[in-house]
Amino acid sequence: MSTTTRMVSAGIMAVMLSGVAAGCGNTSTPTPSASPKVTGPVTITFWNEMTGPYEAALDKVIHQFELQHKNITVDDVVVPNDATLEPKLLSAVVGQDPPTISQMNPPWATGFIETGSLVNMNPFINSSSGFSLAPYYPNLLKAGRWPDGGQYLMPFNMGAAIMYYNKNAFQQAGITSPPTTWNEFSKDAAKLSGNGRQAFAITLVHTYPWLAFFYQAGGNFVLKNGQPNPAAFSATGPAVKALTLWSNMVNNGSAVLTQGYGSQTDFANGTSSILIGTSAFDPYLVQAVANKFPIGIAPLPGDVTQTTSAFGGYLGIFSKATASQQTAAMEFVKYLTSKAGQLSWMENSQGYLPVRDDVASSAASFLATHPAQKVSLSVLPNAIMSPKVAWWDEFSHQVLLNDIEAVLLKKETPAAAMSSAYQQAKSLAQKDGTY
Repeated sequence: MSTTTRMVSAGIMAVMLSGVAAGCGNTSTPTPSASPKVTGPVTITFWNEMTGPYEAALDKVIHQFELQHKNITVDDVVVPNDATLEPKLLSAVVGQDPPTISQMNPPWATGFIETGSLVNMNPFINSSSGFSLAPYYPNLLKAGRWPDGGQYLMPFNMGAAIMYYNKNAFQQAGITSPPTTWNEFSKDAAKLSGNGRQAFAITLVHTYPWLAFFYQAGGNFVLKNGQPNPAAFSATGPAVKALTLWSNMVNNGSAVLTQGYGSQTDFANGTSSILIGTSAFDPYLVQAVANKFPIGIAPLPGDVTQTTSAFGGYLGIFSKATASQQTAAMEFVKYLTSKAGQLSWMENSQGYLPVRDDVASSAASFLATHPAQKVSLSVLPNAIMSPKVAWWDEFSHQVLLNDIEAVLLKKETPAAAMSSAYQQAKSLAQKDGTY
């Protein structure tokens, strides 16, 4: 799921949804009908943002589902991105006319849960017609589970940050293998730079590349109660440590801040030799590089821990749906996230990763020819999802991006930027709420 800057703040969402709560009386979270099967024809509406080749891949999975569930029809509604989908969902919920099921980011769900607009999936999962959660990656399930224990969201389309590198450039610099530590990363980048070239091209369209380094330094922005974690922002904390690494590399000429997706262009034309991206980058890079040099793919280097950032879209069911629609939607979720559904999704989308650990064993031939997915799957089990607190999206996409950019443009020191970020995080948590 893209992380396009949000158009509706969580604060506005909370105010608008309060009207929904006021009109509903009892806002205890509904549970789905756990009937063994759908007994008659039923249509469910599925909102998602799978555009372009991903739309075609999803169409195949939906077709496979409908062939196996003759009495369920999926009305697939595609919207362009987060910036369109979130306010569309909000307006639909406020207007008492949401879809049956939708793709969404976890931070959006808090307001829906508080007003009883999202279904707790546990009763269906635990029913005789449900499914085991054992094969699913625990770190991905956790992002869809709220403090009350309810599994309100199920993971669907996931990605993880990995490293692409120019094998020829590495060989010419005398580097025999990709870096596995921050120290090696900074030293290798210095060897690869010079004569108008900066090894590491940084793009700040999203925060996930930098968040991977923050997590590697042991960072956690959110306390158990959902409030900002002051230790994460401190002058000796992991955020300052990760920012200092990047700013030092920019200052010594081994990294450069690019605009938009300029980092991909720089990598493809050989101006840079290290790129942080996801498996979704691979088809573009293969085409853009056009055999000018062999592309290497590896996990990111680590610090106090060897991890990376994970991100993606989740599936949620709205309580306004009828009992039969809710049951049909849970059957759809069950199939989309099943071994067969996830295998088809990975192989056809060629960008997203499966959300369960039993898919790779059936995808040996595919993974042998798709190294980006193979490397991504090796790091996904230990990858860290972004927080699901209501204040996170606005903080991540606006405050954090702006502060990282300010440091890399030498307008702020890492410590000053994170001190300011902490104050803004506290204000957002007060305005938008937590869980």
